[in-house]
Amino acid sequence: MPGFHKPSVWRGVVLASVLACGCALPGAASAGPRAPARLSADRTPADIASTFGSGSFGRWLVDGFGLPGFRYEADEQRAARARQPELNGATAAQHELGNDHIVAAAFNDGYTQLWSQDRLAQWANRFAPDQRHYAGGYGYLNVGGRVLSTLYLDRPRGAVIRRVFGVGYYERALVADGVAVREDVYAPFGDDPLLLHDVTIHNATAHTERVSWFEYWDVDPYDQTHRQLVRLGVPRWSPSARTLVVAQRGTARHPLSIFAAALRGPFSGHETSVAAFFGGGSRAVPAAVRTDRLPRAPARAGGGGTLFVFRAPLRLRAGQSVRLRYAYGITDPGKIGGLVAKYRRAAGPFAASERAWAHWLPKASFGTRWRWVARELQWDAYLLRAASVDEESCGHHTITQGGYYEYSSGENLGSRSWLHYLLPMVYADPALARETLRYTISLQSQRDGDIPYGVLPPCRPYNGLGSSDDLDFWLLLAAAEYGLGSRDLAFFSERLPFDGTRHRVTVWEHLKVAFRHQESLRGPHGGYLAGTNGDWSDFSASFLHMSESMLVPAQLAYAYPRLAELADLRGDRSFARTLRRRGRELLALLRRTWTGRWYLRGYSESAPIGRGAIFGEPQPWAVLAGAPSAAQAGVLVRNIRRFLDGIGAPASLGGPARIGSAISPAARDPGVTDPPTSGAFDGASQYVGGVWFDVNGWLTWALGALHGVVPGAARDAWSEYTRNTLAAHAHAFPDHWDGTISVDDACNAFYARHPDRCGIPLYNDYDGQITEQPTWMVMDAVHLAGVTATEHGFRIAPVLGRFSLRLPRVGVAHAPGLLRGYLWIARRERLELEVGGVPRRARGVLTWANGRLVAHRASAGIVSFVLPGTADRAADWAVTWHFGR
Repeated sequence: MPGFHKPSVWRGVVLASVLACGCALPGAASAGPRAPARLSADRTPADIASTFGSGSFGRWLVDGFGLPGFRYEADEQRAARARQPELNGATAAQHELGNDHIVAAAFNDGYTQLWSQDRLAQWANRFAPDQRHYAGGYGYLNVGGRVLSTLYLDRPRGAVIRRVFGVGYYERALVADGVAVREDVYAPFGDDPLLLHDVTIHNATAHTERVSWFEYWDVDPYDQTHRQLVRLGVPRWSPSARTLVVAQRGTARHPLSIFAAALRGPFSGHETSVAAFFGGGSRAVPAAVRTDRLPRAPARAGGGGTLFVFRAPLRLRAGQSVRLRYAYGITDPGKIGGLVAKYRRAAGPFAASERAWAHWLPKASFGTRWRWVARELQWDAYLLRAASVDEESCGHHTITQGGYYEYSSGENLGSRSWLHYLLPMVYADPALARETLRYTISLQSQRDGDIPYGVLPPCRPYNGLGSSDDLDFWLLLAAAEYGLGSRDLAFFSERLPFDGTRHRVTVWEHLKVAFRHQESLRGPHGGYLAGTNGDWSDFSASFLHMSESMLVPAQLAYAYPRLAELADLRGDRSFARTLRRRGRELLALLRRTWTGRWYLRGYSESAPIGRGAIFGEPQPWAVLAGAPSAAQAGVLVRNIRRFLDGIGAPASLGGPARIGSAISPAARDPGVTDPPTSGAFDGASQYVGGVWFDVNGWLTWALGALHGVVPGAARDAWSEYTRNTLAAHAHAFPDHWDGTISVDDACNAFYARHPDRCGIPLYNDYDGQITEQPTWMVMDAVHLAGVTATEHGFRIAPVLGRFSLRLPRVGVAHAPGLLRGYLWIARRERLELEVGGVPRRARGVLTWANGRLVAHRASAGIVSFVLPGTADRAADWAVTWHFGR
């Protein structure tokens, strides 16, 4: 961004001067010009009505709450395209349901599995059909002796079916034999560890029907970390609360209990035994449903397994509808009564939950052509927040990596992931960002200051992949972004423990420990020792034989000056000087690794890595740190496009890239002179290969930072941003579910034999639902809007043309003759704003702070003024201009 790699154009109080525009200052006799409308008061819903990027499994839609949803239309039991190569031909297609506490997986087959990470990494109701455990979240109807299942796998012949994956919910509708059933399984917005199930039954016939509904939730707790079932106690029944509870045994000092409750509608009987419920019947026609009867007796031990079933007898007149509601969750037994009572009192929890999501999700406009981008921004923001959990054993919430890392391995890996997931939350939900920082900091080792790679339940640091040299960087970067972006300086005085000790020091001291640990890893070439695992690219130490990373110096050359600004803001001048001095040393080192075409990846002992092949990882951070000259930046961008996007490469390589940029070039590329390495993705020359949404998130940000420096950089940034969307993947490869409504952390590159495939070869039992792509979709929206927090306030320099972006804590809109926005901060402070994007030929420039005309200065295309901020209230700003005389 022009001028923004230079020192700020001013410091301290803005001089009371205005451009020669004849405008009145506040308090002048003239009424003066009218202030622009405040962006923070804009309640216009985002226009997201686009089906682009639907793929072949269904269609994107706008639901009744104005939010994005995906209608799944494929018949996975018959359609060949439903057999997914990422799953070795299996047809499971799932959607993430979640709130701040729990996550669930809602499957196309019609069932929903609940995941808890409170004390174990576990499923509460794992789908295990060979053991007659079928997860739950659906039910059965007995209509005059006819049995109908609402599970898609067992749907009645000729039934009309609708399945919608929505923001926090899974909607299903079935019409058969004159009865219509609509079901909504949802994780209510907030922090409650349960799912709700709303069931509406409608009699579409011309006569009265006697109908019984059987609500089905299985109980099959499975410890995913240790690959073992969790033992259960004897279920207990509370008649007054209409609640079934069963305790888990031997899982923790205070094991959680699984519960279900009939919240709304008639009730007649319950069952807890798998054997008694299914009897001699089948999954489609359980014996108890066929006989239309459940006992009223006390709950009994689940011989052959445990489940929770409730019966609701109904008499429906012609055209009559009735709504039932149930809860299913996992929590401390002492909390169950309060949760059940809360949702029994709730009048319309589903609508309330969706309204809360609609209020929180970002609203954007990039023009009619790009409505699908505004849709995806909302969807990805939902996926990001829905990946959060409350790890009670650690005492804090965090945002997880999800996908196969979480739900296949049962391990919360890795710490660098949690720390970059919180970056967009600084501007969307700072409380969750703060919790994730607490979670990570409290795992820091007192002995050596090391941060573990991940966590195994219950809250045990995990370093099974070996040592990595970049984990401190991610903590320091996240802390700087949180402090500068939220202005929550009080947090850094909070005292947190080291792992496994009672010794507490301030957050600020923890950060100094991390800095000292990071600097203890310096290597002989001035970079950082890769350790036994490596840096961001796990196993790079092994596959690249990398002993010293040059990615981490590039990252820290950016992060250290940012943290220095926070140190100055807190008054720690000495630490700020240390950080800046080290940042300058790293920047000089980085510039020495310029090969004439790109920056080195690292060293294998004394041999450089990446002289004859470009590695995607260090290039964006070198740009963000300000390493390249304008000429070098142009060369670097051209080589990224040539080798990582296939633009201008031999046609035989399969380019240009239809989705994001590759992380390393093709093995068959004639321009690559380094020998190939082992372990690389399909067709890649260098480890790790493939398309990684993290690295392309950095690249989008870096290309945006070159706006005004490299011709076409803004166009390239938008191209990279949009090619890394789900919609771009589904448009390019419509027959792959992985990449339609969620995606793994990596996909194959344009030059691969199978460029349509996603995922890594370690897993083939779970695909999609990984948090990298949603994180950078949201964070790069903030970057492309040009928002950068500084020691004294904020720089706003939009990379895009006409657009509007509204997040809970920041908003920016750019229109002809008008730039405006808002900021929410945690304390009262006079923020210095530096706003770029005002054309140099503009006339009559006016600046506004909270609706009042204020003085400003202009220099090098930047308009600077003061915006008074108040704790937890929107501070609005605007700049107006014209091109007349």
